[in-house]
Amino acid sequence: MGKKLYITEKPSVAVSFAEALGIKITPSDRKKGFAEQNDSVISWCYGHLVTLAYPEAYDPKYRYWRIEDLPIIPDQYIYEVIKGKGVAKQFKTIEKLMNRKDIDIVYSCTDSGREGEYIFRLVYHRTKCTKPVKRVWINAQTKEAILKGIQEAKDLSEYDSLGNAAYCRAKEDWLFGMNFSRLYTIRYGKKLSQVLNEEKKTVIPIGRVMTCVLGLVVQREREIRNFIPKPYYIVTADFFSEESKISYKGKWQPKKEDKKAENGKDEEEPQEKYLSKEEAEELIKRLEGKTAKVKKVEKKIKKEPPPLLFNLAELQSEANKRFKISVNKTLEIAQDLYEKKLISYPRTDSRVLSTEVLPELPKILNGLYKNVAYKESVAKIKTFGPFAVNKNNKRFVDDGKVQDHYAIIPTYVTKDLSLLEEKEKKIYDLIVKRFLAVFYPPAEYNTVKVETDVDGETFVTNSKALKAIGWKEVYDMSEKKEEDLSDSPIQNLIKGEPCRIDGFHTEQKETKPPPRYTDGTLIVAMEKAGRYIEDEELREQIKTCGIGTSATRAGIIQKLADNKHIKIQPRTRIVTPTPKGEEIVNIVARTAKELLNPILTASWEKGLFMIENKEITPDVFEEKLKRYIEKTIAKVKATDY
Repeated sequence: MGKKLYITEKPSVAVSFAEALGIKITPSDRKKGFAEQNDSVISWCYGHLVTLAYPEAYDPKYRYWRIEDLPIIPDQYIYEVIKGKGVAKQFKTIEKLMNRKDIDIVYSCTDSGREGEYIFRLVYHRTKCTKPVKRVWINAQTKEAILKGIQEAKDLSEYDSLGNAAYCRAKEDWLFGMNFSRLYTIRYGKKLSQVLNEEKKTVIPIGRVMTCVLGLVVQREREIRNFIPKPYYIVTADFFSEESKISYKGKWQPKKEDKKAENGKDEEEPQEKYLSKEEAEELIKRLEGKTAKVKKVEKKIKKEPPPLLFNLAELQSEANKRFKISVNKTLEIAQDLYEKKLISYPRTDSRVLSTEVLPELPKILNGLYKNVAYKESVAKIKTFGPFAVNKNNKRFVDDGKVQDHYAIIPTYVTKDLSLLEEKEKKIYDLIVKRFLAVFYPPAEYNTVKVETDVDGETFVTNSKALKAIGWKEVYDMSEKKEEDLSDSPIQNLIKGEPCRIDGFHTEQKETKPPPRYTDGTLIVAMEKAGRYIEDEELREQIKTCGIGTSATRAGIIQKLADNKHIKIQPRTRIVTPTPKGEEIVNIVARTAKELLNPILTASWEKGLFMIENKEITPDVFEEKLKRYIEKTIAKVKATDY
């Protein structure tokens, strides 16, 4: 019987697989690029080893950028081994291993996602290997998860639709980048360099996702720049109840208007109203000398459930907001934690768990119980009775909302926090505490809303007091105190009792522009591209698709910064466009504005998901892509700017 060859995405991942298989990787093994023991051989890629070739590989004439040569749309795509950094040497090593006569079967152990699938398939096809392949699909790098993944590995053909989507994504990005970057640089590079006072012709890199994200940043900056603050006034009154001996403040609220809903039922809809100074003064003048009466005292217990688990975008956003850690750094740390077996696969868009992981939860909690930082929190979970996280709890467990991977959670492997680097510790702690929080009961608040009537006008007073801390004991959101909450014991007021009016006040405020993006909020905006779409049907179609993917979004933002199209303030992480970035958006907006549209970008992503789900074939997708490239190139050529 022949040997089994295991190929991982990176050397660090090979170590985890080797440990699970009982193989020791020695320094000499690292040097030669593989390790071997008994019936197993393990080797590794360095991420991508093979890539799509540049246009000049198709025809030497493409070395020169000429507008008459566009569009460049190959009939057959050419792939080549990446040059430098030992990549070519490692490819040769894998090529020899894959074609060794004593190796019977290959196991693809690259990351369990579209990009990992692409990395392996490029190598496999480039080596002309024809041996059978099993695909190992895991959610964590613990020994048990790896061995289970190997045992349950399916034929590579089971993942052909994922592989097809990966190839189409790469072709799509190549076509956008190679064609539009050349076209815009040829037509507008010189003009842009003149505007920017640069000596050389400016290269204008255009990307399917990158240019759209730049458009979002520029649009937000212009909204802020063009925003004209409008002053408005709020009116408050000081009340005193002789019967209850309670002083409290109330805020004037505009009347609600009755509105017929589409189903014919009456519904009340609050009307937003900003008072001018004159209107506020007129209101006070009309109400002075009138009497007040408590119209309504509404007491409720409001329950606030634990937040959903982290996906990558939410983790990047939270780390950015709390610790000012860049989205790129958060991804890097999360990947390291995954490779150290401490967390599940981080490149996920899911915020819930699948039913398959439920049997693992007790083991994970028992593992965390051994960590002094979490022992007390885990022990408390046992006092709450049956697990709140079960197959009937659709908030946290829903197979329909899990695609490739479930949400990011810790594994049963844990580590003393003092042994982790500072930022690493913060990210790990966030993940663990968010996970533990879902086993805790909701936080409960006693809320009181009092409506006070003054001559037909309503003044509202609210209070909110924490009744039961629930999940906030373990995962403190550190929210600031909400405005307009009363500290008075208004819950003791009685409906119908008269109140004295001790005075009216006005307070001037101003409308505010939308906030600038940070790289954290920009990641979330990319993930939730559907919110930019007004058409409900289209929004529903692409609600699972954002701009880019969890694996690529941070890199896209970094590329925009490296290209000097945006600036990211190091301390606050606030993102602003540069003059170059703004001018590129101006050019694109006047020539092919759909390249800036999140709808287009998300719909292309939707097409890739449809390939994964076997709803369309790659041929259909590629034909649509070809027509779009041809049509848009022709349009830009014919447009003057």
